[in-house]
Amino acid sequence: MKNPIIFATCCILLSGCVSQETFVKNNIRYTEYELDRAECETNAAQEVAVNRSPGAEIAVAVLTGVYQTQDANAPARKRNYEACMLKKGYQRVELPMCPNAQNAKATGVGPLTANKEIQVGKGSCYAMDASGRIIFAKKED
Repeated sequence: MKNPIIFATCCILLSGCVSQETFVKNNIRYTEYELDRAECETNAAQEVAVNRSPGAEIAVAVLTGVYQTQDANAPARKRNYEACMLKKGYQRVELPMCPNAQNAKATGVGPLTANKEIQVGKGSCYAMDASGRIIFAKKED
C-alpha cells in the first residue's frame, strides 16, 4: 500500500465495527447485571489463582524481544466466570456495535440508567461508555 497512514486508519475504523459477545438476562435492572458480573468475576479470580510460568515468559522474551507475563490459568478463570453467569440464568449473546454510539448512550440501558430493565432481542446493539462498560440499546431504523 502506498500510504501506510491511510491503511492504519482504515484498520482502526474497521476494528470498531465488530460484534461483542456478552451475557444478558432480560427483565432485570442494569444494577443487578453489574452486581452479578462483579460477583462472578470475583468468584472466578478467587477460585482460579494466577499461574505465571517463568519458563514461558523467558521463551517469549527471547523469541520476540518483549517480556510478557503469561497466565496459564486465564482460560480456566474465563470458563469459571462464564459458568457462573450461565448458572445465574444469563444467556450468551453476540450483539453488533450500534451505528450511532452517542444515540445509544442517550437512549440505551447502561450505568447512567442503572434502574432501567435490560431488554435485548432482535434489533439490539451495544455501545461502550468511557469506562468500557457495556450499554444495551436498540438499533435506529
